[in-house]
Amino acid sequence: MQKYSIAPQRGFFPQPSYLIGTFKEDGIPNFSLITWITFCSVNPPMLMFASRGRKLTRELVDKNGMFSANLVTTEMMYMADYFGNTSGYDRDKCEDISIKYIKGKVLDIPVLEESPWIYECKLIETINKGDGCIYIAEVKNILVDETIKDISYGKVDLISIDPLIYAPGQYYKLSSSIGSVGYSKRTT
Repeated sequence: MQKYSIAPQRGFFPQPSYLIGTFKEDGIPNFSLITWITFCSVNPPMLMFASRGRKLTRELVDKNGMFSANLVTTEMMYMADYFGNTSGYDRDKCEDISIKYIKGKVLDIPVLEESPWIYECKLIETINKGDGCIYIAEVKNILVDETIKDISYGKVDLISIDPLIYAPGQYYKLSSSIGSVGYSKRTT
């Protein structure tokens, strides 16, 4: 297969979508769409997300030292798109579009009632790089929808959870599972 070079850029990088939740000083929740998110440690469980530019979410995570990472489903696409394209500096985004939230079970953070998988996170470290910042946090609790019965490794059914996948400029949905980890060892 022939290849050609393109300029270094953030370009194509499909990712699941998360809404990062924090509280403003007045107790109003703020959620921002983040797709640069992944795990960085198993023991203790830690995740990291990256964000660039001036954003209220960055300021609140720095100030509060905690946040929620709410998995976005395809049914939540309108909410995610609105939260990702509307500044929270002078708006109550949840009230704008009638979104329900509750407080976390372990940390004082807002969590979205509609999200099926939510990480409650305590900020451990912040790393500034280029025009962005990497936030590393320890997962203190995971809230999982009661309809998700088998949470063991490799058993969570992503098709039924239906996560919203982001690739720059577009949203996508998963349509099928095509194999499990280790299948190459079983077929040879």
